Amino acid sequence: MRIGSAWLWLLAVSAALATAGAGAQDRSGDAKGTWLLGVGAQVDDDSNDSLLATLDVGVERSTWLTLTAGRATSPADRADIEADTFVLGVDHRFPKVGFTLEAEKWGDSGVLETQSFAGSVYFDRDDWRIGFRYGSRDIDIPFTVTGPLGNTFQRTVSVDADSYAFDARFGVGEHWKLYLGFTEYDYSRNLRVLPRIDALNLLSTSTLTLANSFIDHERSIGAEREIKNSLLDVRFATDRSAVDNSKFETFEISGLIPVGGRVDLEINLGSGRSDFIDAGLYGGLLLLVYSR
Repeated sequence: MRIGSAWLWLLAVSAALATAGAGAQDRSGDAKGTWLLGVGAQVDDDSNDSLLATLDVGVERSTWLTLTAGRATSPADRADIEADTFVLGVDHRFPKVGFTLEAEKWGDSGVLETQSFAGSVYFDRDDWRIGFRYGSRDIDIPFTVTGPLGNTFQRTVSVDADSYAFDARFGVGEHWKLYLGFTEYDYSRNLRVLPRIDALNLLSTSTLTLANSFIDHERSIGAEREIKNSLLDVRFATDRSAVDNSKFETFEISGLIPVGGRVDLEINLGSGRSDFIDAGLYGGLLLLVYSR
């Protein structure tokens, strides 16, 4: 049983959560008929919270199908959103290269809704792995307009966004791995002039909703240490808002511990700080159950 990237689920309540499960289990053998179930919860001290369930199923020898459902909640004094996420993904590995495809629907009807499609290619060896990812996202922001006679009208503003990402992981010695990631986002419209954007930009100040906020770019670096049958992970990330150019930094530590023959538990603790908001704490649990 081998988990190399279970910490990824904390970066998002949506698509990233799905890929966490997808990338976690050792896939060097025959995948057909095997499965991985993940159930997680997370909360921060601003009362943002998230729940998720994800299922990976081996449908062919080198092909995995991922299904994910989750909910993220941000209270009324924050972004005031209760968003559901549904993700369908596939991961297929050839002898020396693999690829992933993913479709996601995320949002809260009447507040913010997104539809995303992404694909990646990765090269995986014993001591290193590198991957390249492209994503396309359609964002709809409903809002209300009041006419000169006091009548109200419902309108929706739409924004397209493209993302380009690179990630790498390298083995250093027998028990250490180092990893890093870069992501750039490109929006079709000037976000600063969109209705309700100030309130929705608060999504970028919580790791629970970060993946569906309005980020200009992301940078991350981390290290993983194998300790007997457990893993210790330390990660630092910095992101910048595409709305007000503010910077958001997170530092987190997680530990993955076997609690049974086919069950692992990950415990995560972290701290986030932005240019305009004091440092806040977050934490979560992720339970992973394997078919073998």
